[in-house]
Amino acid sequence: MSEELKRCPACAELIQAAARKCRYCGTDLDAYVAAHEASEEQTLFSGHPRVIYTFGQYVVAVCTLGIALLFYWVRSLSLTFTITTQRVRVERGLLSKAQDNVELFRVDHFDVIKPLGMRLVGLCRVQLHSSDPEMPVVDLYGIAGLEAMADTLRECSLRERTRRRVLPMEQM
Repeated sequence: MSEELKRCPACAELIQAAARKCRYCGTDLDAYVAAHEASEEQTLFSGHPRVIYTFGQYVVAVCTLGIALLFYWVRSLSLTFTITTQRVRVERGLLSKAQDNVELFRVDHFDVIKPLGMRLVGLCRVQLHSSDPEMPVVDLYGIAGLEAMADTLRECSLRERTRRRVLPMEQM
């Protein structure tokens, strides 16, 4: 295969490398690649929340001469958030682990909450309200850039609903 030719991702026929549409099957190559990438799960964030995520926790840590900081550190280690383009996974526990998942197509709406103590340290809290009876509310906090990620999650939620052909109850 020469450098001027490539294979169509839909029908595998040889086409020009600069082609935007396959001459054999008529597939729009840019739309095909975008749709394929949207169906693949990509990790947006994976990790623990910050040890201290409110201004009040700073005050308590200073007043207790760092003893509270140890408590906050262990609590942070016992919680892991994994946020992808298709689901949110919350894992709790240090030795024994419990894992909860909520699919983004089940998320009905997002609340971005900015209490004063979190705003002082540049963070916020995002609550995901879902139609999943096992996890009606997922609380995300202590993550840098969470407010911008909430917009990305909203777009991913709408994309997942479209991809899975899911309609909210009021549209049925």
